[in-house]
Amino acid sequence: MGIRHIGHVVALILPLWIACSLAKAEAPAPATPATSTPAELQQVPPNGLESLDEQGFRYFQTMGPLEYATRLGGIPDTPTWRVRVRLYPVWQNSEFLYHVKLDHYNLSPALYQALVDSHGVENVDLSLNSTTPHLAIGLEFLPVMNMAADWLPAATQIEQSALDRATTCGLGLDCAAIEEPNNSTWAIETTMDMDIAPWDSDNEPLYMLVRALAKQAGWLQGGWILPNEIPEGISAERPWVEVLVTNYAGNGGGYLATWIEHVADDSIRSIVHQIYYDAAWMDVSGSASTGYVCSRGSDAGAIRAVCP
Repeated sequence: MGIRHIGHVVALILPLWIACSLAKAEAPAPATPATSTPAELQQVPPNGLESLDEQGFRYFQTMGPLEYATRLGGIPDTPTWRVRVRLYPVWQNSEFLYHVKLDHYNLSPALYQALVDSHGVENVDLSLNSTTPHLAIGLEFLPVMNMAADWLPAATQIEQSALDRATTCGLGLDCAAIEEPNNSTWAIETTMDMDIAPWDSDNEPLYMLVRALAKQAGWLQGGWILPNEIPEGISAERPWVEVLVTNYAGNGGGYLATWIEHVADDSIRSIVHQIYYDAAWMDVSGSASTGYVCSRGSDAGAIRAVCP
C-alpha cells in the first residue's frame, strides 16, 4: 500500500472509533464520504456520515462498490429504464482498485414505440416518449480491509449520449431493448427478504435489489467480501460482475434484477442470480432464482439448472 493511502486508511478507521464506540475491533472499516460530490451525483448517505445513528452507520459500513455506485448515480429520470453496473478489478499505481461502470438506459422510447405498434398512437401515453439521454458514469473504489469500499471521487467520469443500440448486456440482451430473455431454467427458486437503508424513507427497489443480489451471490456477509479467486481475462469488456436492474418486467410490471458473475470453471461461464420484485404486492421480499450459463453443450450461452 502506498504512502498516500496509509493516511487514507487511517481516515477510514477514525470515524469508527469516534462514533460513540459503534464498532468492535473486528468490525469492517467504513468507507469515507467524499469531501465534495459532483453535481450530477447523489450524496451518500444523503445528509452526510455525521447524520447517521448506529444502525445507519453499520449499514454504511457494509455497502459494497456496486450498491455504492448505484446510490451515487441515483434513480434514472425516465418512465422506464434499465440500470447496468459493471465491476472489474485493476492494478493501478501498485494498488488494487475496483473499477465500476454505471449506465442508465432509457427504455421509454422503445416501450412507447412497441405500444404504438400494438395499440395505436392515440391510445399510448405520450410521456413514455421521453428523450432523456443515456447516462454513463465511471467510478473507482479502493477496497478497505476486504470488507468495505472507499469511493475515490477525483477519478469520476460522467458522460451523456444518445442510446447506443449496438451495446450488448451480459446475457446477450440489447441494453436499450425492453425484451428480457425467457429461455431459462433455474437450479434454485426461493423467496428472499430485502434490506432497506435506515436513511431511506421509501422502499426504493433499485437499491434494495442491488444489495439483495450481492447477498444472494455471497458477496455480502456482514460486509463486502471479495471472493478468493478472480477469473482470468477480466476487463471492462468482460466484467467480473455485471448487474442489470429493469423497472419494466413485461406486461406485469415490477422490477427484474440480474447478477451475472464470471467464474473460474471450465464448464460454467457464469453464475446468474435473478430477483423479481413487485412493490404492489411483495412488500420487501422478492422471488429469487439462481442458474448457470454453460460453456459447452447444446445449451451453451443459456441459463440452465445444470451444466454438462
